[in-house]
This record gives sequence, structure tokens and C-alpha cells, in this order.
Amino acid sequence: MVEQGVKFLKKRDFLSYVALCLDRREPLNIGEAVDTLKERFCLPNKTALGIVRKLAKRGLLVKVGDLEYRCVDPLVYLRGLVEKYSAVRRGRSKMAC
Repeated sequence: MVEQGVKFLKKRDFLSYVALCLDRREPLNIGEAVDTLKERFCLPNKTALGIVRKLAKRGLLVKVGDLEYRCVDPLVYLRGLVEKYSAVRRGRSKMAC
């Protein structure tokens, strides 16, 4: 679900993701997602659409219909980051632990 590397989203992308997930619990249309980001963060249409596409590519917005997406719970995303980061840290410093 979350991509292989331990890489956190950019601030704008992460806050957009959280805003989309907090606003809606049911699947949202791609147009509604773009409109939400445009209204909330004053983003241009092209930027908002790019963020939605980026979130979908990383697996944080799951496609459930033709143009409908469902948010993955932000806690699931953060838990995955913590697990991957701790695995990388343990692998780098085997002598210290």
C-alpha cells in the first residue's frame, strides 16, 4: 500500500491528504477532491489535480470506481512509515542495538 522507500510526503501533499480524509469518509469523486483542495488551500486547478494523482500513485487514495477514490486511513500510512523507518535504522546500526 505505502511505497517501498521510507519517504514522507511533502508538507503540501500530506496536508492535502489529511484534509481530503478528514472531510469525507465515503468515496469521493476526483472533481470533488480537486474542488476541496482548491477551496481549502487556494491551489490552482492543475496543482490540485496533480496532488490527487500523486496521492493515488502512492496508494493513499484507492480507486473504487471510474472516477471515485477512497482515502486510506492516515494512521495506516503513518504506521507503515514508522515500521519501515525503524527497519532501516535497525539495519544500519546492528551493532548499536
